[in-house]
Amino acid sequence: MTDRYRPNVTVACIVHCNGHFLMVKALIDGQICWNQPAGHLEANESLLDACRRKVLEETGIQVSPDRLIGIYQFSATTEFGVFAFHLFG
Repeated sequence: MTDRYRPNVTVACIVHCNGHFLMVKALIDGQICWNQPAGHLEANESLLDACRRKVLEETGIQVSPDRLIGIYQFSATTEFGVFAFHLFG
């Protein structure tokens, strides 16, 4: 019997305001990259709460998730199931 596929659940937060997108610097595989605020879902946390928390932790900005943009799989050193949300700043 093979192990069950269990990707990490993450949220990606796309914040658009007045024609601009919010980006953060992130250290990924030893390199500084620009990315949207994103991160792992914590225990007993909803996807919407995870979006609010990640943007607040990474930028200090309070936002309200508006709508789900998409769900996709991403493979790096591990597997991720990503829920991407649009948020208003």
